Amino acid sequence: MAGFLEFIDNTLGTHFDAPVYDPSKGRKKMVSVIDKAAAQHNEGKTPPTRSWKLGSNNAIRFSPKINGNPVLIGGEAENHIPADRFQDFLAGLKAAVEAGDLDEEIKAALEGEQGSTAKPARKRTTSSSNADKPWAVRKGWGELSAEDKRAVSSRYRWGKNPDNSIIAEAGHKPDAPISAERKKA
Repeated sequence: MAGFLEFIDNTLGTHFDAPVYDPSKGRKKMVSVIDKAAAQHNEGKTPPTRSWKLGSNNAIRFSPKINGNPVLIGGEAENHIPADRFQDFLAGLKAAVEAGDLDEEIKAALEGEQGSTAKPARKRTTSSSNADKPWAVRKGWGELSAEDKRAVSSRYRWGKNPDNSIIAEAGHKPDAPISAERKKA
C-alpha cells in the first residue's frame, strides 16, 4: 500500500489555482493600442488621452500603456519617432507584437512590474519604511479623530508635517501640532 505515496508532492498545491498568463491576450491589447494610435494619427485626431503626442519639432513621443502601465519598447517607456515615419514605426511594432517579440514587456505591463521608468502620478515622500510614517511614530496617534488622521496622512504624502511645514525644509516633525488649515498649500 505504501508504494503509491511516493507519487504525492503536496508542494504542487502552492500555485495550483494561479492564473496562467496567455500571451495572445496581451498581444491583442497592445495591438489595440497600436491600431488606435495609427487611426488617430491618420485622421489627425488629437484626443486628450492618447499614447502619442506630436511635438513642436515634428517628432512624435510614443508611450503606450496597458492597464495604465507603460510598455517598455527598447527598454524605454517613451520613444521619439519622426512624424513622417510614425505609421511605418507602428506597422513594424505591430508586426513585432504579433510575432511575440514583446511578450515579456507586455506581460510586465499587465502585471504592473515596471521599474523606475514609470512616472509617479504626484510627488510623494520617498521613504520605504514605516519607521518615519506619522502613524508609526506620532505620540497619541490612536487618540486622534479620523479627520485629523486623514489630514496628517495626506500632508505626509505631499511631503508636509502636520503643521503644514515642508519636511524637506523643516525636517520630519510627526508630533507637530496639527494645523487648522485643511487645504493643501
